[in-house]
Amino acid sequence: MDKFGKREKIILGMMAIVILYAAFDFLTSGKKDQGVDMGQKTAELNTFVTDITTNMAKDTSKDPGALVFSRAEKEWTQDPFLGNKAYKLWTEAKAPPRDTAPKIELAYTGYLEVGRKRMAIINGVEYREGESLELQGFVLKTISPTRVAIENRATKKLLTFPLQE
Repeated sequence: MDKFGKREKIILGMMAIVILYAAFDFLTSGKKDQGVDMGQKTAELNTFVTDITTNMAKDTSKDPGALVFSRAEKEWTQDPFLGNKAYKLWTEAKAPPRDTAPKIELAYTGYLEVGRKRMAIINGVEYREGESLELQGFVLKTISPTRVAIENRATKKLLTFPLQE
């Protein structure tokens, strides 16, 4: 025992106490009364089975495949083969799209070019390239004689509008 340190002696002592307690519990405990009547359980199971078979006979209306087909034709609320993440993605994809982007009503009605400077007339107001529009969050990116490109700062989406005459 001189080879063992204090820590090892404590661990061995705890193990010995646990083993003695387990042996005492195993040897002194008699057979515990479970209190379950097997006859009663069997009777309950038999009544359950007879109830199910009588209800199935009513549901199938004398055609054994009718129940299967009626259940197969119903809309499934959740596919049993989808995991939680895949089911969440599926429900998000199946949900109607949210209309978060507001409708933009812009009218590109005119174009001015003086030298190398270009100006676009949008909703009656003149803008140069790079200027912010009166609509919050929109910037005029490019101007051409036939159309303008406007960027939505929030979504970084580029929208093009043709010249309206």
